[in-house]
Amino acid sequence: MFKYKSRNQKEKQEMMNRLKLVEKNEYQYVITTDASLVEKDKINIVFSNKDLPIIEDLVYKIKMGENYYINLVNESGIKKTSVRDIEYFESLENEVFAYVGKEKFTVMDKLYVIEKELMDKHFIRTSKSFIVNILKISRIRPMLNYKLELVMMNGDRIDVNRTYMQNFKKALKI
Repeated sequence: MFKYKSRNQKEKQEMMNRLKLVEKNEYQYVITTDASLVEKDKINIVFSNKDLPIIEDLVYKIKMGENYYINLVNESGIKKTSVRDIEYFESLENEVFAYVGKEKFTVMDKLYVIEKELMDKHFIRTSKSFIVNILKISRIRPMLNYKLELVMMNGDRIDVNRTYMQNFKKALKI
């Protein structure tokens, strides 16, 4: 979706981290502070460093408006599904499953691949085996053992392990 262009590799990496960009071969937007690096066949965002907070907000809004699809498989066949509809992903015995409402689907990718692809689309890892859609959390309950229990919109309960607690709280701004 995005490509950050800079003549300075260190600046590029810093900006990609700050804007939470994952560079891909196919992209629509070029983001840069150097007007000479624009591409004629792309949407170009040229900014000065003083406008970085505005660019962060703009990139976030563009990402959230993007709809990303994934192929899910069950006994009925293959279903192309928007990730916005997925409650969570679970890794169990070398297989990865996606839950859409109460339906369970198999996913062909590994959990770490899914995490990387969806890290900027309201998904967060909560344990070694789970990645949840934070927009599908109904309630959060503190547990006695310094964990959190998430009650998803479909009624399923998922724990946030202590290892993932800090990133989870940061993602939810709590």
